Formats: sequence, structure tokens, C-alpha cells
Amino acid sequence: MPEIKCFELGALQANCYFVTDGDEAFVVDPGDKSSKLTDCINDFGAEKLRYIILTHGHFDHIGFAAGLKKLYQGASVVIGAADSEFAKNDTLNLSLFFGTPAEHFDPDIIVSDGDTLPFAGGEITVLSTPGHTRGSICLRYGSSLFSGDTIMRCTTGRTDFPTGNGKEMLSSARKLAAIDENLTIYCGHGMQTTLDFERTHNFAMGNNAYDDMY
Repeated sequence: MPEIKCFELGALQANCYFVTDGDEAFVVDPGDKSSKLTDCINDFGAEKLRYIILTHGHFDHIGFAAGLKKLYQGASVVIGAADSEFAKNDTLNLSLFFGTPAEHFDPDIIVSDGDTLPFAGGEITVLSTPGHTRGSICLRYGSSLFSGDTIMRCTTGRTDFPTGNGKEMLSSARKLAAIDENLTIYCGHGMQTTLDFERTHNFAMGNNAYDDMY
């Protein structure tokens, strides 16, 4: 069973996750420098960190990706194909707008819908979920879903930033709702939730009246 630790990082308190299973680890959305995160990685074993995975390209989710890569050169930085440009574009990643520069970097692995990343004898599955950004992805590992800013408890991420799209967000939410399992959802902000709970309480996951808003 994987062990998942959450760190709230940066001014926007974005959730960063450190996931371990067996002798391997990956990090999701390191948005800001964190000694607690690096201590956790070092205690587990720096050489065991395999991936630094970014659910989308906004600064509060990628801000420490370059720093982590420098510290742990054996780890590969992973991002969705349509968001790869965000790694070096301060307008798209919003760091220019918020006045919080993010260090530029070159992703090591570019992923698309349905791609898998080998991990701990199994695999991490990539789900393309555009809406918050054009290249937003969710990550499924076992019974866990790392949703970034696509789905948060009882809501979705904003769609009014560059490359955001309301209709695509609605489609992505319905795509996740169609998963025929009750996964635990680890969100980009706020508390964790479950897919069953969201199917019942999230306005984007099946309330047809919501369609007219887009």
C-alpha cells in the first residue's frame, strides 16, 4: 500500500504530495521550496525519488520543480503535453501576474491521455483533464487519484486563466465521474475527498442544469 504525505506550500497553499510505495517515491506538484518535503525525501532515500509530476503548469504547482530536479537529478520531471510551454512562460504559468517568479526548467517526460509511468512494480496512469489549463492532467495510482486543480471538494478549478475553458472543464469532470470505482481524490487545494462523494455533491459531475452555465 502506498503512503501519501501532503504538504501545503506557498502563498496559495497548494497541496504537494510525497508518495512512497516499496522502494520508490514520486512527488506531485512541488509549488514552493519546502525543507519539510526535502527532509522527507532524504529520510526515505534521495536515490529512490523517481518522478516529479506536475498536474498542470501554474506557478503554485511547479515553483519548486526546477529546485527539486537540481537536488535529485535521478528524478524525471513530468508534465502534460499541452502544458509543457508553461515551464518557461511566466504569463501562462501566472508567475508574472502574481509577482512570484518560477524558475524555468525543461521537462524530462511529456505525457498525454492514457500514458503510463512505471512505478513500484505497477504504473501511474495519466488522465488528460483540460479545463483549468489546456494541459491539465490527473494521475491515477491504485485507488488514489491526484486531481490537481481539476476537481476539488464540491467544486472545480477556475477556468478564467489563460488556456482555461469551461466546457472542457465540464467534460473533464464528467470523464472522472464515469470512473467505475470509488477512488480517494487528493486535490490541488483543500482537503481530500472521494469520487463517490463528488458524484453526489459536485455540481460539475452530473447536474445537467449546470451545463447551461457554459
